[in-house]
Amino acid sequence: MAIRPRSNAKAAITLRQLRAFLLTAQNGSASMAARSLGVTQPAVSQQLQELETLLRVRLIERVGIRMLPTPSGRAMLEPVRRAFAALDQIEPAIAPFRDADTGLVRLGTGATACIHFLPEPLARAQASMPNLQLVVVTGNTSDIVSGVEEGAIDVGLVTADELKSNPSIHLEHVFDDELVAILPKRLETQLPDLLQPRSFSHLPLILFDPAGGTRDVVNAWFRVGGVSPIPIMELGSIEAIKVLVGAGLGVSLIPDLATRSMPDTIVRRPLAQPVRRRLSLVLRTDKVLDSGLRTLLSEIRASAAYQQERAPWAWPDKNR
Repeated sequence: MAIRPRSNAKAAITLRQLRAFLLTAQNGSASMAARSLGVTQPAVSQQLQELETLLRVRLIERVGIRMLPTPSGRAMLEPVRRAFAALDQIEPAIAPFRDADTGLVRLGTGATACIHFLPEPLARAQASMPNLQLVVVTGNTSDIVSGVEEGAIDVGLVTADELKSNPSIHLEHVFDDELVAILPKRLETQLPDLLQPRSFSHLPLILFDPAGGTRDVVNAWFRVGGVSPIPIMELGSIEAIKVLVGAGLGVSLIPDLATRSMPDTIVRRPLAQPVRRRLSLVLRTDKVLDSGLRTLLSEIRASAAYQQERAPWAWPDKNR
C-alpha cells in the first residue's frame, strides 16, 4: 500500500539532485556527471529535471554539444559548493567522539615546503597517530587559500605575510625563510660575495612562476633596488630551476629551504639586502580541530620553531 503525500506537502531538494547539477555544470556534460556519480545519464537528467521543477527555474541549457548553467544556474553554483563544503565538516566534527587514533587531514602547500620542510612533521604526526590519513596537495598560495575557503583543504602552509580581508580565514605566521642567490660554479669568481639587485642586470635570470607568493617577494626585492627583472625563463618548480642553474643556463633567487640539497655545480650567495618570505598556516576560523589536525599543527609548529632557531641570517663563508 502506497502512502501518497498531501497535495500541499512541499518536496525537499536532495543531495543527489544538487550533486547532479554541480557535476553537470562543472563538466559541461550530463554523461560525465553520470560517470562521476556511478549512475546512468538518464538518471542524472531526471535529477536535474526534478531540481528545476522544485525551484521553478531553468538551471542547465544545451549550448552546442555542451550543457552549461543558465544565469540562474550560475547564481546557484557558489551556494551549492558552500553546502557541500559544510557537509565535509560533518566527519571532522564527530571524529573526536570516536577512536582518537583515526582521522583524515588534507594539507595544501607549495612544492618547496613539501619537499624540504614537511617530511619530518608529517612523519612525526603519522608516528603519533598510525591510523591518521594524511593527504597533501601542492599549488600556489592563491589556490591553497581558495581550497581552504571552500573546505576542500583543511589547512594550508603558504607563502603569505597577510591576506585580503576575509573574516572566515585565520592566518598564523610560523617562520621566515630567507631568499638566496644561486649561480653556476663557473660564475663563482665573477660576482661579489654579497649580491645587489643590480648584480643581476647582465645575467640570464631564471625566476619562479609569477603566480607564486615567492615571486612576489623576489619582485619586491628587485624593485627596492631600482631594477625591473626580465627573466629568460619562469618556472613553477624550484627544483627545476636548480637543475637549469646547475646546467649553466642562468642564475636565480630561491628560498633557503631549497638549498640544502644541491649539486656541486651550483654556488650559493647571500643577498646584500636580505629578504625573507613568510611561511604561514591558513585555516578557516570555524574549522573544527579534530585530534588528527591538532597533532599535525603541533608538529608543524615544532618544526617551524626549530627551523627559525637555526635560520642562517648570515653565513661564515659564501658556500656554507
